[in-house]
Amino acid sequence: MPRAKPVVLLVEPIHPKYAKLLERRCRVVRPKGFTEDQLAESAREADGILIRTKGCVSARIIAAAPRLKVVARHGVGLDHIDLEAATRAGVRVVYTPAGSLTAVAEHTWMMILALAKKACTGDRAVRTADYEARSRGENLQLEDQVLGILGLGRIGGRVAQIGRFGFGMKVLYTDLIRYGRKERRLGANKVPLAQLLVKSDVFSIHVPLTDLTRGMIGAREIARMKPGALLINCARGAVLDTRAAARALEEGRLGGAGVDVFDPEVPPLDHPLLKCANAILSPHNAAQTAEARLNYAAVALDLLRVLDGKAPFYPAN
Repeated sequence: MPRAKPVVLLVEPIHPKYAKLLERRCRVVRPKGFTEDQLAESAREADGILIRTKGCVSARIIAAAPRLKVVARHGVGLDHIDLEAATRAGVRVVYTPAGSLTAVAEHTWMMILALAKKACTGDRAVRTADYEARSRGENLQLEDQVLGILGLGRIGGRVAQIGRFGFGMKVLYTDLIRYGRKERRLGANKVPLAQLLVKSDVFSIHVPLTDLTRGMIGAREIARMKPGALLINCARGAVLDTRAAARALEEGRLGGAGVDVFDPEVPPLDHPLLKCANAILSPHNAAQTAEARLNYAAVALDLLRVLDGKAPFYPAN
């Protein structure tokens, strides 16, 4: 006898608007924990899984859920969902690629501006009556500087747009894809990574975490960067070797670093980057706005579309 409602495993809480929608349309179950064993057990009767940041959807979990039709990612990154296993099992994966576009782009620019204008140094100087600090180094004027974007997708494109039209910067980018329309709109040029590193005054990372991008910016790449350049990572922690970045800051080769994401997360308290005065760090909260959380939770709509036998708006496989 068919079930009256599909079963959805809601791994973590989501915005009440979409949580209530799921509860009306589905029987919502929640796991006892976030280990692979606990999620596999909780997913046994699931038609859908909605996951945020805790836990993963591995091949084992997919195999343990014979009724599974869709995995929904409350966010952008897909690195903790086994896409190949889902595809082999005929399970759709959906996500919200534009959910945090504005929030992360704004956070990126907060870090760029704070570093370029030495905001933290200036704040400390005023609080300690150290007005001689004004003569111990110059701020960076962004107009006509080169903004290097690693990954000119949705977020990288918005960061580039703000740099080009907000601050009059020159835009270079590296990507597997050629974005001809964006190039024309932004006056941007696509260059190899080695050239991007050498030419960028501000280098901002906006790529997903894949086998190709893991460790992509390490000690060798940082050594090629322009002396005094600013390095920003609001993408995925494992793309950047933060210890190599800390060494470059300590040696004065980098002008500053802004990091929102670490690998592992949370970084140990003795991590060298935490001791660098010219680093601005945040606890993976670039996307923590009310608007982004609501946008992310809208993935419930695609989950329901798949359960209704319809094509999703934002498929990942």
